Amino acid sequence: MSDPEAKPARGRPKTMNADNVLDLAMTAYWHSDPADVSVNAICQMAGISKPSLYRAFGSEDGLSRAALDRYAEQVLSEMFAVLQGGAGLRETLAALIDFACDDPRMDTGCLFYKMRAGKHRLGPETRARVDEIDASAQAAYATFLKAARAAGDWSNGLSVEAGAKYLGEQISLAITQRASGEDPARVREMLTLALSVFTRP
Repeated sequence: MSDPEAKPARGRPKTMNADNVLDLAMTAYWHSDPADVSVNAICQMAGISKPSLYRAFGSEDGLSRAALDRYAEQVLSEMFAVLQGGAGLRETLAALIDFACDDPRMDTGCLFYKMRAGKHRLGPETRARVDEIDASAQAAYATFLKAARAAGDWSNGLSVEAGAKYLGEQISLAITQRASGEDPARVREMLTLALSVFTRP
């Protein structure tokens, strides 16, 4: 009877390890170029076999998609919360600048922006998820700017769509500059200048 009892005991850690593997994969993708992180490296870090990983996530593409989902839940959700928080134009822009320039997690860049930049090297599931998140971010920026315009806080002639694209790209640029080792104070100065277009009379 000892062998049948041993098999479930070995099975439980695999279920528990799925979260651990996901955290390891997310961190590895985040701190590096996601397309350069191999399944073998993740398996080695997690102390698991490839078949175990594939049973849990289906494929390498399934793993990277799941890692991006976790990143969206843990990190990007905070930026969406800032955009949807209902604060005024200046207050929200200041919070976005703080997120891009001061959040210590952005020292190594943003996993979403890295995956977006190297999208052609990712699997179809992950590419589709990158596109979904990108569309959601653009919609959130646009909704924020529409509210600012309706409140009379943003009155220049730039279209909401162009403003949303510009806002997102400036935040992406600032985070990328931080990851490349630019002086944080200079990054903040440049982002503040870039976003000042929204607060000019």
